Amino acid sequence: MALGAGFLLVLLVAAALVQLAPTLDNRVLDAQFALNRDYFPKPIARDVVVVGIDEAFLDTIDEPLSLSHAYLAQFLTTVSEAGAVVIGLDLVLPDRRFDKLASLTNPELDYHRTLLMGLMQSSQRSTLVLAKVWDYKRSSFRDIQLDYAAILGQQQPIQALASAMLCSDDDGRIRRYPDPSWDCQPDRSPHTLSGEVAAAMGAPGPWKGLIDYQLGDEFVYKPLQEVLGYARAGYTSRLEQLFKGKAVLIGTVQDDTDMVRAPVELARWLKTDKTKIPGMLVHAQAMRSMLNGGFIGTLPASWLWAVSLTGVLFWFGVSVRRKMLLLVLLSLVLLVASNVLLQQGTWIAPTGLLLVAWLAGLARSAWQALLAFGERQRLSRTFSGYVSPGVMQQILAGGVDTGSSVKTHVCVLFSDIRNFTTMSEAMDAAQVVLLLNRYFGRMTAIVHRHGGTVDKFIGDGMMAFFGAPNTLPSPETSALEAACDMLAELGELNAELAGEGGPELKIGIGLHSGLAVIGYVGSSDRHEYTAIGDAVNVSARLEGLSKVVGYPIVCSDSVARQLGPSWKLDALGMHPLKGHTDVPVFGWRPA
Repeated sequence: MALGAGFLLVLLVAAALVQLAPTLDNRVLDAQFALNRDYFPKPIARDVVVVGIDEAFLDTIDEPLSLSHAYLAQFLTTVSEAGAVVIGLDLVLPDRRFDKLASLTNPELDYHRTLLMGLMQSSQRSTLVLAKVWDYKRSSFRDIQLDYAAILGQQQPIQALASAMLCSDDDGRIRRYPDPSWDCQPDRSPHTLSGEVAAAMGAPGPWKGLIDYQLGDEFVYKPLQEVLGYARAGYTSRLEQLFKGKAVLIGTVQDDTDMVRAPVELARWLKTDKTKIPGMLVHAQAMRSMLNGGFIGTLPASWLWAVSLTGVLFWFGVSVRRKMLLLVLLSLVLLVASNVLLQQGTWIAPTGLLLVAWLAGLARSAWQALLAFGERQRLSRTFSGYVSPGVMQQILAGGVDTGSSVKTHVCVLFSDIRNFTTMSEAMDAAQVVLLLNRYFGRMTAIVHRHGGTVDKFIGDGMMAFFGAPNTLPSPETSALEAACDMLAELGELNAELAGEGGPELKIGIGLHSGLAVIGYVGSSDRHEYTAIGDAVNVSARLEGLSKVVGYPIVCSDSVARQLGPSWKLDALGMHPLKGHTDVPVFGWRPA
């Protein structure tokens, strides 16, 4: 039930993530555009010649740009005579004749007639396409003077007056060819400046999709004054080399006029922020796309939703490691595949699927981790009273293997309460258990504090060892320090018992170090973590010997050698041990 509820929650969150995916997809798309332009550029069979009206041109003329009729007429005539197939004008033509104005430098100049003749002569050799400009105050496209409109209108079947509106994404960058159904195209017309120029070049469309920013290098514009200079100097062959058989686009390249955001750097002449460019360059890149294979196709939104939501399948399956590996591989494969397909002309947005897949995989992993944490807590509560902390850590880590064992160096501690059998005969059963629990509770805590493992309780005796499963710098030192603290703690316990009218307890402790087999001994149904070997047997015999030698702590020569002289152990000579050869024995008692 809980697992199903978790899956439904992930599905709902996944649906919300898919709605956020387009923003990330745009970032991925921009990165792939830039990568492919730098390392996998697509060849261009037909390019667009960009002619720019810049500050240098404006500084050379006396008239304002709106009255540069003579220069525009000369440009149109020059370029059409040089053999340009189509000339796109990303400019605003006047809505009046201006035939009553006189030029101070050229009183004979008729502004209206000059531009009109330039339009007439150039339109006989080349197709002219003029950008329609939207007037936001009037909520309509601006009109141009009727004579100009009449000349342009004769160019059938090309729509000579076409929209120059550009449609940006939510982040302000222009990536897509404007669809007639979008709000950014006020008249919903399919005729655009770039589309009509391409149609005049023999690529009529219809067009839809992403502008291919992988095509070509950064644009370098030809200054208008340079083109006019070639014409005045009679450089006919140079003009034909520039414009013959080409599509030409003229517009302003001033850095404070008609600037838009592109996903890649398109203006080579800009020093900084080359993605903020004159809008004319976006039209030029759109023309490149139309003339060289078309726009980049995209999947419908419904398909993207369906593909993205398949990522929730990563909720299923319990192997976290395998799932994470698959997610990494999926991410790499999908990003590489989307880039390869982008080069082939199709963009499959990868972010939605990746977001949902990682959400599902991580959510299921977190769910399993939460369940595992709860199980660890339950095991810890259940078994913490039965095993030592080091053994408990092995259990929680899944390291319990009843078939494994290891031979390692440990120091074994045996302790026993003196004459406890006789003492307990005067006590009822409840009092005996209560006293032993108080005693063992304090002694166990000391063993654990010094890094030891309590093996078992044998009546009133206790077995512990140091050095396994957690390693210690010196098991002998830890064992003897624990034994000394046990004696000190026993003194405090006896003071409490005396105040309660209880018996005084005395203990003996035996220590011996050496190799022992450490592992889980028993059956698959019931086993315990224990130590087996001569070190265990000798330690038990030394604990019994403490009654004879009169020392509360008795240790073997192997322990004494490791401890060194700083402990001031008393040498007690050779002593026989039951079932063992004689061993040198050392004793320690509180000062």
